[in-house]
Amino acid sequence: MSFIERALAHLKQDPPAAEREGPVAVQPVPTPSRTVAGSSYATSTMPCRNDRVLAINRDALRRAGVLGPEDEEYRLAEEYRVIKRPLLRSMGAGDAPAMSNILALTSAVPGEGKTFTSINLALSLAMERDREVILVDGDVVKRHITHLFELDDEPGFLDVAGETGHSLEQAILRTDIPSLYILPAGNQHLEATEILASERAARMLAALAADPQRIVLIDTPPLLATSEAGVLASLAGQVVLVVRASETPRDAVASAIESVTEDKPISLVLNQVLSVPDRNYGYYYGEYGYGRHGGDKSREAGGQARMRDGARTKG
Repeated sequence: MSFIERALAHLKQDPPAAEREGPVAVQPVPTPSRTVAGSSYATSTMPCRNDRVLAINRDALRRAGVLGPEDEEYRLAEEYRVIKRPLLRSMGAGDAPAMSNILALTSAVPGEGKTFTSINLALSLAMERDREVILVDGDVVKRHITHLFELDDEPGFLDVAGETGHSLEQAILRTDIPSLYILPAGNQHLEATEILASERAARMLAALAADPQRIVLIDTPPLLATSEAGVLASLAGQVVLVVRASETPRDAVASAIESVTEDKPISLVLNQVLSVPDRNYGYYYGEYGYGRHGGDKSREAGGQARMRDGARTKG
């Protein structure tokens, strides 16, 4: 039985009685060399703004429910180290698919914890030596990442891809975490799907991913909720599907998997699992109230998740 089949079978189980704990051709602009924890990084060629450095306010992110409590920080970081390794191996493999350093992180339906996962995975990937990570808000309707980092009035993904005259150098923000950059969603547009499906958008992402040491992580809408998600998944080299264990309908997960083109590697993360009999696929600690921005943060840390290593398997 394949991992996906086992994961889908797990979703059919009744929720446990015990309370779950929460889980375009772009000319690069050189930026100064950076040093992290005593280690020097090569000069960055990321095309980005020079007028602003975005401060990552961890306390604010915790209050918003997208980072775990301080006493869970080490454990959460360890779990994301487990989760990111298969993705990094796929990028470096000799038979790696085209654009394998572009990750589309999505879910089947809303409320699975995908933006929580996107932010924490981006933070973990940014710890890798000699890597640059750009976190892209591709959920151009909900714009969770844009809201969380208070970038609603800034140009972003849709503005650059939509031929508004903006360039990546005017939209990408460097952060005070070396190697981490953020591209907000940009101004909303009625033709968002068509913009994302344009050749210009594909060229833009290809230009960002041209450096093999750079990782482009796109937080996309749920696959079954909007047309934009499928477009972004088609542009990525790898797809990461977040599933809320014991709650997401099995048919919804299967439909989401089937909506991705056959040759696209898919990694499956089960979120908020009470117990995992083994750690063959890694696990991490759950959601901390994702989706409750400005609302109830009562869900505690906990939950475990698995991740499948490698491409989709069937049969």
